[in-house]
Amino acid sequence: MRVVELGKTKEKIPIIGQGTWGINKFRSKEYYEQWKESLRKGIELGMTHIDTAEFYGYGTSEKIVGEVAKEYPRDFLFITSKLFPIHISKRSMLKAANNSLKRLGLKYFDLYLIHWPSWYIPIKREMEVLEQLYKEGKTRYIGVSNFSVEQFKEAQSYLRSTELVDNQLHTNITKQKHIHKSLKYYQDNGIILTAYSPLGHRGYTTLKGELRTNLEKIAIAHDATIQQIAIAWLINHKNVITIPKAFKLEHVESNAAAADIILTDEEIKLLYPENQEILAERPQIVKTV
Repeated sequence: MRVVELGKTKEKIPIIGQGTWGINKFRSKEYYEQWKESLRKGIELGMTHIDTAEFYGYGTSEKIVGEVAKEYPRDFLFITSKLFPIHISKRSMLKAANNSLKRLGLKYFDLYLIHWPSWYIPIKREMEVLEQLYKEGKTRYIGVSNFSVEQFKEAQSYLRSTELVDNQLHTNITKQKHIHKSLKYYQDNGIILTAYSPLGHRGYTTLKGELRTNLEKIAIAHDATIQQIAIAWLINHKNVITIPKAFKLEHVESNAAAADIILTDEEIKLLYPENQEILAERPQIVKTV
């Protein structure tokens, strides 16, 4: 698995991690065991960054991730979780963060994010909470999710002892807005863009038209699937990592293999909208031992 630096932190993070949005509440024991097996397989393949959130399955995702995490040395995994913006006071936000840590069975997050911007919770208050958690050693790094560049800049301006290292955004080949409108800002400022839902919700099984044709053309050239090319397209951009979810072991293996696909500029451009200039910078990457 290839790794990149997490912004300006010198931390090495897998270019492809594992998402857990699909873990639901009130399911069978077999269902949860399958999820755990998939997470273990991903870890075995180098996808040691696991993303979860208190909102996913109303805490169920964090519990499942925690059960898997306890099987490994703490510093072997990079665990991200997110604070859902329903907690209005600083006290309730801090309580929610601590509850997430309890469900995960961890003393600290590697990365803790504000899940969504809120209409009624001031960004300044949220940043005060993240900074307090950082100072208390309950998270190593902090970031946000679904923030615009303007919201990100505002959030950054309130921090004094640390900086935001990541913005997690809904980004893929069919939703390219953030690649063309905001990625340059994150590249210029040493910030990671984590692309979630890199395969949409159906894995592009129903995708049609020119984009499908171009994906298939590139997939044939690389002896890959269109899903692998879609993932590779994202991570062939500098400062972009991604966190596909996978319930089946074969999908986990397919996702991990996409890390080794290096696309040409022409192939990247072929999946861009018409007349969109290619972002010239490619990721600085190394192979894990």
